[in-house]
Amino acid sequence: MNSKQLIPILFLFVLANAILIFSNAYFIDSTALKFKFILVVNLMLFSMSIFNFFRLKMIFASNPNAMVRSVMLGTLLKMVVFAGAALAYATQKKGAVGYPTLLTCMGLYLVYTWLEIGWTKIKQ
Repeated sequence: MNSKQLIPILFLFVLANAILIFSNAYFIDSTALKFKFILVVNLMLFSMSIFNFFRLKMIFASNPNAMVRSVMLGTLLKMVVFAGAALAYATQKKGAVGYPTLLTCMGLYLVYTWLEIGWTKIKQ
């Protein structure tokens, strides 16, 4: 695996941050989305994807069993961290939970996971 495979993840991270920062300035009075929480989740997902990239880089392609286990472990680890962040958000928030915020974060999780699984198809 080479560093060129990091470009889609880096592009997604920069694009999501740019959209969130500009949207925060535009929707300053909106309470539907909590932009700071989405930025933190985006940073967490990006850092976990980078961690999984370097972990996958060390696995040999000749052992497909280890590759599948590694991808499943990375996805599970990311899901546990995301669920913990969602639980922390829900317990700290006074009042109703912002479902648009959680659904936006879940969408980011799915896109990061889709890109990460694409790495294993390319690995040789």
